[in-house]
Formats: sequence, structure tokens, C-alpha cells
Amino acid sequence: MISVLRRVIVPILVLLGISGFSGLAGTSQASRVYDIQVGCFADPDNAALLVCRLKECGLQWYSLSFEPCTRFIVDANTDSSGRVAFVGSYPEFSDAFLVENVWDLPHPDPMQISPVPSREAFVAIMAPYMQRQYQNGYYNQGRLPMDEDRARMYTGFIYEAAEYYQMDPFLIFALGNYETYFYNMFGDLDRLKFSRPDPAQGMFQILRSTARLIYEEMKRQNLPHTPKDFPGDLIRYPKAQIYFAAHYVHKLHLEHHGNRYMALLAYNGRNNPNYEYPRRVMRFYQRAVKHFLKESEWDSSEWSLAAGSPDPVFRESRGQ
Repeated sequence: MISVLRRVIVPILVLLGISGFSGLAGTSQASRVYDIQVGCFADPDNAALLVCRLKECGLQWYSLSFEPCTRFIVDANTDSSGRVAFVGSYPEFSDAFLVENVWDLPHPDPMQISPVPSREAFVAIMAPYMQRQYQNGYYNQGRLPMDEDRARMYTGFIYEAAEYYQMDPFLIFALGNYETYFYNMFGDLDRLKFSRPDPAQGMFQILRSTARLIYEEMKRQNLPHTPKDFPGDLIRYPKAQIYFAAHYVHKLHLEHHGNRYMALLAYNGRNNPNYEYPRRVMRFYQRAVKHFLKESEWDSSEWSLAAGSPDPVFRESRGQ
């Protein structure tokens, strides 16, 4: 009877990613790397409470959907003995258990500037940086320049959109930088072959179908920057592109309890998640922040700098 149960239960545990049990895989436990699951909630209120506690503890975490609940996992990168040490440090998570390592978040979390610089400082420093990124970008094969007025206009829109949604302007900047190097283009051209074409459009590569959902949501909320009509050809409307991107990132940021890595992961697509995408965007984020600090001759009396400091919309947390 026990052997029958083992044959049934073990595959289920493997499917769930639950580890720490002998004989689950050919690889020795000592050589495997694990993360630690600390909760699985269907109720958003309980999930929010857990996330607040994780942030208070300064723990980096990610989540995985597992209907009907969401699994919350600490990026522990530990061996098979790590659970004991973890529970010893955080006894409130006594029910935690080892799971397969799915995602390695950057350690330490990329530094952020707080408070956010002024619009004037942001545009003055980041507009020339945008010009260089554009001219040297992968998609600009002719190395065509971006004129100064356009760069200042785009960086101004990025700052204003981020400010409206209480987001980090460097994050929105990094997203456009990574997606297209600010090249206003169509992407995912295979989607043009659909019976109802759905290409990615503009500097932030927003699918036309996603753009429509964003527009309808803006319209329902009666937001002041909502276009009068749906901009089907988003490439013609750079301001709408930027506000749509900021709106969508903000929405995903809230859905994922302020975890910017999860928000970026969802931005890139909810199906077949590309776990490398958020890491790449955040590398562009780090470069942008470093450039700003260098060019502004950063004065610690004006701004503070910290690894893993909160995004402006989540000032009470220490999380991502």
C-alpha cells in the first residue's frame, strides 16, 4: 500500500516543484539548487499580507500561478539543508518548504534613486542618452540620428507618464530602451498574417490588441490623457505609446503586489514566460541610473541611493 501511494504522490510532488525528499530525481540533493515556497493563496488580501511581510524582511520573491491559487516563492538559491536555516531566521514561515529553483533574481536588487529627480534634471540628462541609444541601437541599421527636440519631447513624456502613475521614470525609460532603443517600429511581423493582424507597435512594442484593452480601461477610468479615439496605428502617436506603456506597467505592478520583475515578466507576455526578459530590462535600467548619477555629479544630500529601495508607489516596502 505504501509503495502504491509513493508511486502516486511522488509524481505530484515533482509536478508541484516540491523538493527536499529523497529519491525524487537522479541528481543528488547536495548538488541541486532550491528556492523556498512560503505560501499559496487564492485570496488577494492574504496574499497582500504575505507580500508585505516578505518586503519587511527584505526577501526577494517571485510568484507562480497554480490554479486556483498563487504560489509565493523566496529566491533563496539554497541547497537541501536551506529550509532549516530559513525557518530558523524566519520562524513565522515554519510551513515553508523547498521547491525547484525556477527563477534567479538579480542580487542585490538594482539600486534606485529616491526621491525621483526633477523633470528638468531628468530630461536634461536622459535626452542626450536617448539620442545615443537610438543612433547606436540594433534596429537603426542606417545609424540615423534622433534630433534633440524629439529626444527631449520623448523623455518629457516618459517622466510625466511615470509621475502620473507614481512609477519610476527610469523603469519606463529602460523598457523602451530595451524593446527598441526608442525606434518607432512594427514588431512581431508574423502577427500581420493573422486574419485580424495584431502586430507589436511603437517604441514599447505594445500589441494592437493590448493597446485596445489599455485604451478601453483608460476610457472607463476617464483619465485625462486618454486619446479621443482609439489610436489603431500607435506608431503615429508617440505620446499615447508612452502613456499606454506606463499605464500597463502600473496595472501589472499592482497586480503583482509591487514586484517589478513579475510586472515586467507579464508585460512581455503571460503565456510561455521568458524569465530572462525582466533581467535584461533591469540591466538597461541599471545603466540608465548609473548614467544619470554620473552626469548629474550625484550629490548625496539631494538624493539617496539604495539597493532594493522601493518604487515610489510602494514607499512603505523594502521589496522589488
